[in-house]
Amino acid sequence: MRICLLEDDLAQADMVLGWLQEAGYSADHGPNSREFLQHMKENSYDLAILDWEVPGMSGVDVLEHLRNALEWEGMILFTTQRDSETDVARALHAGADDYLVKPLRKEEMLARLVALARRSGNGNAADNEVINIGPIALHRDAQQITVNNEPVKLTAKDFQLARYMIEHAGKLVSRDQLLKTIWGINETVNTRTVDVHMSRIRRKLGITPEIGYRIKTIYQYGYRLEKISADATEAVPSEA
Repeated sequence: MRICLLEDDLAQADMVLGWLQEAGYSADHGPNSREFLQHMKENSYDLAILDWEVPGMSGVDVLEHLRNALEWEGMILFTTQRDSETDVARALHAGADDYLVKPLRKEEMLARLVALARRSGNGNAADNEVINIGPIALHRDAQQITVNNEPVKLTAKDFQLARYMIEHAGKLVSRDQLLKTIWGINETVNTRTVDVHMSRIRRKLGITPEIGYRIKTIYQYGYRLEKISADATEAVPSEA
């Protein structure tokens, strides 16, 4: 599970990052709202840990920006010295999944992360050899994707892209992150490359509302492979 931490107290941040690394998590740190959001835009994370009082936007403002502007659906753990019922309710209503009052305690925090991972379905996702998305199945051990149990022929890049999207189902993934991860490109290039391959993935794997899933295009940002309700399938157009 990959985590991004928003914390302006560098000593506190070093302590938490140490706990996370010891527990086997991959973690990045933003000491203020601007740097934190830059991390979130450029990378794919499963969980965010937000402090309330930070330079720039407050932690709650950052939370609302993640949920509304970026449409980020990962788990969010709030950490703060505020412990009033009103403050707790405000953070939870804004989209936080859990809340810890400082001073932080290592074992309690790690236990909360495990619980959040379990709730999000990430608790043992990395150990699954097969991931199913409707009729689509990613067979990690065989490096193969099947649809209705039939193997699908994909180019190396298309397979890598499809695998990445399936492994990050439900998560907002930026075009920049896909370029870096799949193509190894770190500088700004024509992101039409990703769009063309994504369109091909949709077509070859048959990712349409009819199977209960879609790859949603987030304007000027990226994509999310998401499940849609049965009632919504007739109203949702296929995206090219």
